Amino acid sequence: MTVFATTSFGIPRLPRRARAVLLTAHIAVSVGWLGLDAALVALEVTGLGTGDPGARAGIAEAMAALVVWVLVPVVSASLVSGLVLALTTPWGLVRYWWVLIKCGIAAVLTATGLMVMLPRLHQIIIGEAEPVGMQLLIGRAIALALLLAATGLSVVKPWGKTPHGRSARENRTAVSRSSGTAAHRPPSSPRPVSTRQ
Repeated sequence: MTVFATTSFGIPRLPRRARAVLLTAHIAVSVGWLGLDAALVALEVTGLGTGDPGARAGIAEAMAALVVWVLVPVVSASLVSGLVLALTTPWGLVRYWWVLIKCGIAAVLTATGLMVMLPRLHQIIIGEAEPVGMQLLIGRAIALALLLAATGLSVVKPWGKTPHGRSARENRTAVSRSSGTAAHRPPSSPRPVSTRQ
């Protein structure tokens, strides 16, 4: 009978190959999110720098198309893949500070984007794009800085475990001691002595 390792939520852990595929997809869409936001900042700066109303309108339409048809699917894929990775790998969702803060950044950016976009979604889809403006540029620049911070957290993985992560580990250690698993481990077999010279 095969025994699957589970996370603290009782969800089976992903096999190594599936985890590698999902992690690759998550990195790809997360970097795509970062790149798309940088492109939107660049378009916003370009739009603010031109005095041609036709060019500004064209830039606004291009930004709207990028947001609706590219950014929204990429953000959704990043969120879903990140959540699945968190729930099915030893990192967990609330065990480590870097994962928790990264999830918080993603949630804040998504909620803010939805609040800004949803009231005007119909107009954006039919081509009535929001004109470029300094307020939108500042918002996109802050989002870009937060995405860069989230990327840094993924690389550095600072601050260790959360109180929940530490207590979960202590509970597992206490359970293994009380069940006597350490006492029932078979002794390691001695290494064979080589007779070759």
